[in-house]
Order: sequence, then C-alpha cells, then structure tokens
Amino acid sequence: MVIYIILGSLCGIFTGLIPGIHPNNIVALSFIFSPLLGENYPYFLVSLVITHYFINFIPSALLGVPDDETAMSVLPMHKLTLKGRAYEAIFLAGLGSFLGVIFSLVISLIIVLLSFDINKVYLVIKPFLPIILSLFILHQILTSKNIYDLLTIFLSGIFGIIIFYLNPSFNSTLTAVFTGMFGIPLLLNNLKEQKFITQHIKEVEFKLSYLKSIFFSSVVGFFRMFLPAVSGAQLNYILGKIIKEEDIENFLVSQGSIVLSNEVFSLLAVFFIGTGRSGTAKALETLNLNLLSLLLATFLASTLAFIILINLSKYLIKVLQRVNFKVVSVFFIFLSSSIVIIISYNHLLYHLVVYLTSIAIGLIATRGNMSNMINVLTFPTILMLVKP
Repeated sequence: MVIYIILGSLCGIFTGLIPGIHPNNIVALSFIFSPLLGENYPYFLVSLVITHYFINFIPSALLGVPDDETAMSVLPMHKLTLKGRAYEAIFLAGLGSFLGVIFSLVISLIIVLLSFDINKVYLVIKPFLPIILSLFILHQILTSKNIYDLLTIFLSGIFGIIIFYLNPSFNSTLTAVFTGMFGIPLLLNNLKEQKFITQHIKEVEFKLSYLKSIFFSSVVGFFRMFLPAVSGAQLNYILGKIIKEEDIENFLVSQGSIVLSNEVFSLLAVFFIGTGRSGTAKALETLNLNLLSLLLATFLASTLAFIILINLSKYLIKVLQRVNFKVVSVFFIFLSSSIVIIISYNHLLYHLVVYLTSIAIGLIATRGNMSNMINVLTFPTILMLVKP
C-alpha cells in the first residue's frame, strides 16, 4: 500500500503545482496502467487526489492560480503573500486540510458505528437548498460596495447559466472558467512586479480557535455527500460568509479544512450512499475497496502530503525570490492558456470563447470582490435543484 501511496503522491505534486491540470485528467490516463497496479490501484488514486489539493495551495498563494476547489482561498492567501506572509498562508491552509481530514475520518467512523441513515438526512435537506443559495445571492447584492460587485454577481451568474445549464459542459469547461476568472487576472496583475515580494518564513503559532473552524468546516464538507449539484467551491463560499474573511487566519484554516473534508466525503459517498461525488470517487465505484483500507490510505496520504507541502513551499518561496517575477508570471499565463487549449481540443472554439469571457469577467471583478464570481456555479445550481 505504502509504495502506491507514494507513487500517487508524486503524481499529485505534479497536478497540484501545474495550473489547469486536474486530478480527473490523471485519473482518466491512469486507467491505462491500472492492470499493472492491480488491487493497489485505489490507493494510488486516493493518494493522488489528496496530495493534489494540498499542493495546489502553493500556486494559489504564490501566483494566484487556483484549482476549481481552492478558488475561494486564493484572495486571502494572496493578501498575506503581498504582506510577505506566503508561507504562513500555505501552512494555515495545509494545517486546516490535514486536521480536516482527521475530523472527517472520525465523523465517518461515528457514522459507521451508529449505522446512521444518511439518505434520510438528504431528503430533509434537499428542498431547502435553492432557498439557502438564493439567500446568499441576496446577501451578496445587499452588501455590494460598488457597481463592479453587482456587475460581477450578475455577469458571472448569467454566464454560468449559459454554459452549465443551457448548454452541455465538458470536463475541461471548469478548467477554462476558473483559470480565466481567478487565475489570469491575478497573473496579469503580477506583471507589475519585477521581483517577488520578500517573504518571511517562520514558525506559525497554533490557536485553539482553529479547531472550532476546522470542525465546523468538516461538518459542512460532510454535506457534500448529499449535494450532486453543489460543488466544493460553493460550500467554500457559504462557509466564507459565516467565517468572515477579515479573520484571515481562521478563514484560511477553515478553507483548507473544507477543501479536503469535501474531497474525503465525496470519496466516502461511494460507501455511504452508493455513488461518488468526484471523478476519483466515480473511478472507485468500479473497484473493490474495503472502507477501513480507504480510511487508512486517506490518513497516510494526507500525512505525507502535509509534510511535502511544508517543505516544498519553503523551497519554492526561496526560489521565487531569486528570479524575475514578471517572467514567471508571463510563463504561467502562457502555460495556463496552453493547458486550457490542449485539454479543450475537441471543442476548442467553444472553450476559447468561454476562457476569454471568463478573463473579462475576472478583470471586472478585480475592481470589487472577486469571490462574487462563484455565482458562475450558484445560479445554474439553483436552476438544477428546482428543475422538476
């Protein structure tokens, strides 16, 4: 098991560091090699996806290029990076992720021991989801500080309805949308800087308040099991409105926690409700895997991923301070755009339009609150949930 967890971790480092590469892309390719991995293939998959989401906090903090699940944490992380606290931002998100996994595993064991009927909970919650999401949109509108906030809310929402509700979306659509909205505008902003801002790497003090944020986030992540039309990014947004962004340290811890607990529960949904809630989980549906083995593999993979995150982030921060940051930003703009083009080759023209539109909305959002762009998912989700 351990060897395959290490192998999955290596792949997860690659997917986590390179903007636009998603674990689902590697999962699809890995099926070719699954006969060679045999019964250990599930451990490889679990380790890959867990490591990916840990490592993705590095480009989110240092470059402002997120994964679709980590988009909500980009802005607070970037704020700390501008203050020379990038390592602290990465550490806090990683700590939240690691402890979020632990809390999620404990919650899962309690569910098993109590023989808790999760499907009954889902039936109770489902009718209220459109109302809950609509209230958060109303809150966004009422708390908007300028015209750019309102434009972002409605432009991203209408755009989401067009591409995710009225038209079929593809595996590469989310990559084009989130890279364009959250990644490229921040990379373009980085072009103003010749040198990477001086960073201070020091030990981060642990606060007991983090435990409350992590536990609450893990419980929110638990509901991912019931919500096929609600993404982790949306849950992150809802949680972000409960734990204010002004409390930036607790916010980052909670965001890290919900990203990983969301992924853990999307995997465990295979056992609890019979269907997975992510590409990796869907792959696990076809494999024979013991629940306790999955829990153990998840714990080992997250422990290894957290250790890698801490050490790799320190190294990359030191490297970035020695290179021309403008050149690095140009490289990642080119790389991110190239990846969008490569993975969208079957529907290239469509995804180029989606990508360029996403960038335009992202540039408008930089003048206000960029988190409002999450409505690209929220608007179509409400329509999907109320659809008979």
